[in-house]
Amino acid sequence: MVNGQIAEAALRYARFGWNVFPIRPRRKEPLTSRGLHDATCDPTVIAEWWSRWPDANVAVALADLVVLDVDGPEGEETLASLLVKYGPLPATLEQRTGKGRQLFFAAGPNHGIRNSTGKLGRGLDIRTVGGYTLLPPSVHPNGHIYTWTHKLKPAFLPEWLRALLVQLPSSTSATGGECNPIPEGERNSTLTSMAGSMRRQGFYVAAILAALLEVNRSRCRPPLPEADVRRIAASVGRYAPVPSTAKPADSFTLSPLAELLARPLVGTDWVWEDRLAAGTVSAVVSKPKVGKSTFARNLCLAVARGESFLGVTTKKGLCVYLALEERAEDVTADFRAMGAGGDEPILVHADSTPASGILALLALVREKAPALIIIDPLFRLVRVKDEKAYAETYTALGPLIDISRSTGTHVLLTHHSGKSLKADVIDSPLGSTAIGGAVCSLVVLKRAEAYRTIQTVQRLGQDLPETVIEFDPESRELSLGGTRFEADRSRTESAIVEFLADAKDPQTQAQIREGVEARKQIIRAALTSLSKAGKVLKSGEGTKGKPFAYEIPG
Repeated sequence: MVNGQIAEAALRYARFGWNVFPIRPRRKEPLTSRGLHDATCDPTVIAEWWSRWPDANVAVALADLVVLDVDGPEGEETLASLLVKYGPLPATLEQRTGKGRQLFFAAGPNHGIRNSTGKLGRGLDIRTVGGYTLLPPSVHPNGHIYTWTHKLKPAFLPEWLRALLVQLPSSTSATGGECNPIPEGERNSTLTSMAGSMRRQGFYVAAILAALLEVNRSRCRPPLPEADVRRIAASVGRYAPVPSTAKPADSFTLSPLAELLARPLVGTDWVWEDRLAAGTVSAVVSKPKVGKSTFARNLCLAVARGESFLGVTTKKGLCVYLALEERAEDVTADFRAMGAGGDEPILVHADSTPASGILALLALVREKAPALIIIDPLFRLVRVKDEKAYAETYTALGPLIDISRSTGTHVLLTHHSGKSLKADVIDSPLGSTAIGGAVCSLVVLKRAEAYRTIQTVQRLGQDLPETVIEFDPESRELSLGGTRFEADRSRTESAIVEFLADAKDPQTQAQIREGVEARKQIIRAALTSLSKAGKVLKSGEGTKGKPFAYEIPG
């Protein structure tokens, strides 16, 4: 059964544009005379191969892909140490192998990375141009079947990993190789030359610094002070990268529609079910003193505990709350009133915004990998000269969207709404419509004389119609009531009963509208409800000469 599945899989991979070839089972040896050089996506050739070798495994010849092979517990331990040091890896195509797992990354042509075994660290191998790897459902010599664990589009190779793979010499290990030491008199010149080479290839300063620090630690004898290494990276960063004729790693990547349709459906990972999706950005907006911060803190506490929020489930995870305009004492008092005990996974910054702004946020998200980060308020972190300028505001929000998408963290922003009511709720945020258009979820809070309401507009999930939100001033907790229409009708019913009780004669709907302040539609709905409940008696024929009239029974 597996053999037939492998043949079908080989043809499917070929339709995706992958060049495949047959591998001898149990030996990992190519069956064709030229091995991976015979690899093709020609379905006729592939069908002929598997008719000749029906038990063959399937392999892909790698070109623009870089495969990180994590070999069992040893590889996982090495990878974990690298992730702690340099930051997380993006979600990407991943398969389970016979002894570990493999992660597939896109690197673009002419990436300069070579195949290696253990040179990145113990238990970590690299396979790319000139190499190949087996694909599901091939069978490993130990009997285990290769399986896809994450069927995603290969993510771009992270800058820090690309820097290590390009720059580390073949005899050096990224986790402490002792070969090719750099003597004291050559440390500055060697690191400067390496930094210059990386800059010419288009590496960012952060990636250059990551590579220099690693080489300084593992090869320089003795290592330079870290401050000196940072000065080298910053100095080289002043120069513009040399333009390359090769396709840049961040260019458009086009996929055939057939490939996209063939991918399995992946469900949305929700931080707050049907409201806030992981890896997206949302905004909660309202006029001052309506409760944006209270809403954000209630949500923060619910996610940290994995409890329901406003009757909807949340996914438990680390939360970071950036209070950029309130005192730490006020934030603390709010969480204490909500019943926080201090053991919840919540990290709070109640201070001014770091000078580096977005860069500081990026470093924070990479280090802590929170499920939810709240920026309260938005324009204390993102600085724009003209908040009404669409292009400027949209450009300023771009890095937040990129951070969220690349890490899976949900970023929630708080922001003021405009002074006047908008016909379209998407236009509620103060300033440019870019805010409402850029976020994935928009949460709008309003306050009327008798109640407050919440409404959401969703790119993912279900819109929440304008609904009354109840606030307990002692516990600082929020809960949902009925819809705004239901709340208005209930309030109007009480006003109508009071009005009719003071009236000597039955009152027509026109007379009631003069004495009760409410919309015509609400008054009509309230009278219907009161009549059905027997709280008001209805008489008349509803004609021009004999309109309906209403009075209190008895």
